[in-house]
Amino acid sequence: MNPPDAAQAQAIAESVATARRQLERAAHNAESVSHQVRGCSLNRALNVIGDWWTQLILRESFLGVRNFDEFQSHLAIPRQTLSQRLKDLVAHDILDVSRGGYRLTPCGLALYPWALMVWRWSRKWGGSAGPRHPSRLLHHDCGHAMTPRLACGECNAKVTLRDIDYEVSPRQRDAAPALRGKRWTGTKAVTDAAEAGQNIAFITADRWSHLILSAIFLGCRSFDKLERELGISTNILARRLALLIEAGFLEKLRSPTDARRYVYSLTPRSRDVFPLTISLIRWADEWMPAAGAPPLVRYHRACGARLSARVICSHCNGELVPSAVSFEPLVPLVGGHPQGA
Repeated sequence: MNPPDAAQAQAIAESVATARRQLERAAHNAESVSHQVRGCSLNRALNVIGDWWTQLILRESFLGVRNFDEFQSHLAIPRQTLSQRLKDLVAHDILDVSRGGYRLTPCGLALYPWALMVWRWSRKWGGSAGPRHPSRLLHHDCGHAMTPRLACGECNAKVTLRDIDYEVSPRQRDAAPALRGKRWTGTKAVTDAAEAGQNIAFITADRWSHLILSAIFLGCRSFDKLERELGISTNILARRLALLIEAGFLEKLRSPTDARRYVYSLTPRSRDVFPLTISLIRWADEWMPAAGAPPLVRYHRACGARLSARVICSHCNGELVPSAVSFEPLVPLVGGHPQGA
């Protein structure tokens, strides 16, 4: 066998170096999940909207509901629970009551990309998604029905979990704050894993389920690492993992390096949660920034730019804003805005 020429040797060396960097990145990611998840913007966002009823109230708000009785009727939510959730949203400046009714503030409207990603996930994985879920979105800037998609703000290319590189800010390597889960209110509304697998609010509104997925997004795949890095008790972790597996968000597989152990692998259903997660992170970065540098800096691998994800129209690539989108059954536009917005 002839030895490789110079070009072949260089290609081999570059391939080896790339593989080494990927292994080092994976090891670093798994070791530093606690800094990334505990201190990240997702955790701060879930402090505010990490609740089953809160996310359903936000859905109704983007559908134009403003009146207490309408919220109560559409959601079949206990009146006392609704009253408290609305007070919390007003206290966090997401809803405003000064103009009559409950209206989204600029902070609340900034959650629109997240709401669109919820719609996209539900259309793909949620079956019928219920009578309050719009069947189609219309972008008035281009006049076409469309599907919202997550894109890089620099190059406009579609962004998925596989397109992201990241690094931890050196200023955020100190001990991260402990995580605390909220009471699991969703169990009252969703009774089994099959239903949970079609209702994204059941997963993303539950802090532990969403943070477990986020940790696995970052490469933390074993039970022991999830327990250690998230600071979660073993019984809560086991319960959430069992639900995520049964609902189709995770697979439990033999470890490729140790047949005595298991790892948790993402499925297409859970990979499609990533745009929701990124949209919440972007919202929290803008509206509730933490002191100091962000704990996790993301880069779009294709163009190398620091990721500033945005949600765009699948037809014209224009960025989607509430005033330019309506839904079926279509809401008549009043003064350039959907009626009731």
